[in-house]
This record gives sequence, structure tokens and C-alpha cells, in this order.
Amino acid sequence: MNFFKGLIVGGSFALKEFTEIKIKRRDEKTYRLNREEALKALPNKGREVLIEEAYKDIAQNLDIDHWENKRGPRPWEE
Repeated sequence: MNFFKGLIVGGSFALKEFTEIKIKRRDEKTYRLNREEALKALPNKGREVLIEEAYKDIAQNLDIDHWENKRGPRPWEE
């Protein structure tokens, strides 16, 4: 009987350690970018973009007169 109690207690400590290692590895993979890294990753390469300019660019490329409503698939439909 004591063997099983020891197995349960020891197993919980082992699982705790494995979980901590998993969380540490996940945190190392995802990290916050600082401003310089974010600017390097963006396609503008540090160029300032005003909201009005971005709106005009998007509005010129949109065709709001000819559009089609597309329904996404539902889990219960095939």
C-alpha cells in the first residue's frame, strides 16, 4: 500500500518538474519584440504611416459596389 502512495506522490513531483520545463521552453519561443526589431520586420522599414494615408490606400483598392457575401463552413455542415 505504501508503494502506491509513494508512486502517486513521486509522480506528482515529476509531473510538476516536466510541466515547468515545458512552460519555460514555450516562454523562450515567444517573446516580445522591441521597437527596433518590430520596425525591421515590418514591410515599411520604419516609414511613418498616418492613419489618413492608410485609409486612402485601402479605400482606393476596395470595390464596395461589387461584392459577394460568402458564408464560412459550420462544424455541423459538410
